[in-house]
Amino acid sequence: MAVKTFTTGEVLTAADTNTYLANSGLVFVKQVTVGSAVSSVDVTSCFNSSFSSYRIVLDQISASATLNLGARMLSGTTPATTAYYGLLTYASVTVSGAYVSATDNNASAYSFVCSLGNGNYISAAFDLLNPYDTRETRLGPSAFIKTIGSTDIGTYVGTLFNSTSYDGIRFLPNAAQTLTGGTITVYGYREG
Repeated sequence: MAVKTFTTGEVLTAADTNTYLANSGLVFVKQVTVGSAVSSVDVTSCFNSSFSSYRIVLDQISASATLNLGARMLSGTTPATTAYYGLLTYASVTVSGAYVSATDNNASAYSFVCSLGNGNYISAAFDLLNPYDTRETRLGPSAFIKTIGSTDIGTYVGTLFNSTSYDGIRFLPNAAQTLTGGTITVYGYREG
């Protein structure tokens, strides 16, 4: 929808107001509350043909120990477990300041959606592009922040190289860690 330009003295009608309010910004799609000591969290039936791009917000999720939080795309309840490629670049702001990078190369998940240091909560937001379309699904950038003897801060971007349509996403911590509490909220970017 084209953007209308109003002029001085022109009447702003209820129809105009409703149209522009309905065609702007982020639209709430779904929210999931994380259980207690769970090994993964699925957000199902959240991607569809209504939106091409999504914003995902992780808020106040605690973990059993320091972890990297990964994600897998879901088709129904079936996760994609191959063809993830990504790049994590970060620096220690309290030790050397040198940049470090890590990669996903045909990995089993997006490996570094975010990170958590001891005693902290996971709070992060990132974009997900084209999950429902039958083309590559892109994630990022997401913030990578952790505190383990030093504070590492950086970003992660990733691509799932296949042409499968996905309607959900699974978040999973590394190793045998668990997640507790907090919420995962999905918003769609309105088009038009």
